[in-house]
Amino acid sequence: MKKQATILLACACALVPAAAVGIPAVAQQSAAEAAIETDVNTTGGTTTTQEPEARAASDRIQRAYRRWRRKLDHWGVWRGRDLVVAARVQERPPTARELRHSIHRMQKRFYTFLRTPEGIATKFRFKVRTIPQWGRQHLASIASCESGGNPRAIGGGGAYRGMYQFSFSTWQVVGGSGDPAAAPRSEQTWRAWLLLSRHGAGHWPVCG
Repeated sequence: MKKQATILLACACALVPAAAVGIPAVAQQSAAEAAIETDVNTTGGTTTTQEPEARAASDRIQRAYRRWRRKLDHWGVWRGRDLVVAARVQERPPTARELRHSIHRMQKRFYTFLRTPEGIATKFRFKVRTIPQWGRQHLASIASCESGGNPRAIGGGGAYRGMYQFSFSTWQVVGGSGDPAAAPRSEQTWRAWLLLSRHGAGHWPVCG
């Protein structure tokens, strides 16, 4: 009986160190698994605490951005700083977000400009450049005869107005609105050209 008790006690003493060794091993395994899980979450983006890098602008967005900058430059509208150049200085590609926002701002600025007197004058100034040389010479002769080239001239007791002495009804025929004498010089010339090219010089029986 004593011999059996001694054997059991020896076995129990042998198991205690083994159990003590197993506990740290399990703890180390759990810590390692936790570290791997944290790393996956951080790099995989599921529970990342850092914002992902902004997406670089595509070639299409960059072309649209450059096209709007050229357009504003052509019309004499303020463009703001060049974000593509600024990004290059910072040694990074321009982001889609910043270029889209800039394009939106340029569009808003451009269409606001077109509603101003300066914008209207600029729009018709570009149109006047498309009039052939003979047309411009003929219109210059009509304006000199009708009003001495004065875009604010008023004649016929107020019935005829502007450089080309439009009546209100004739002005409306060629797309004008409001007072012809209040319109920019370039708009008056363009609408006089429309009248001349479509209906001839009969509306200026003396000076045409």
